[in-house]
Amino acid sequence: DGVCLFKYFIQSTDPQQAFVWSILVLNFICFLVITACYIIIGSLSAKSSNSVSSRENDQARQRTRRMNQRISIIITTDFLCWVPFIVICMLHYLELLDATPWYSIFSVVILPINPVLCVDTTA
Repeated sequence: DGVCLFKYFIQSTDPQQAFVWSILVLNFICFLVITACYIIIGSLSAKSSNSVSSRENDQARQRTRRMNQRISIIITTDFLCWVPFIVICMLHYLELLDATPWYSIFSVVILPINPVLCVDTTA
């Protein structure tokens, strides 16, 4: 009758701490890489649409604007879902905050919303 969720909110005495922190750091690094890639894609797309002839330029600019809006939404939703979670994990680990009551909210509501928001807003 229970749900098995990975234990991210750990204490300094927890034997899983190295694994948990490696997962959280890896996730943050992935976020930074994805953000950098999307910024590069948006920049290259803007340059490309500026080099198109003037008649086609308005359509290209509209497509670029829509794509940049989608990129912004993807980055923002990823940031809003994962960065607060990582910060709260860190505050809990440092015993500055007891985040135990929030675990189910993050694990069942906030983190699963991220891919749903990305798919919904980019469709």
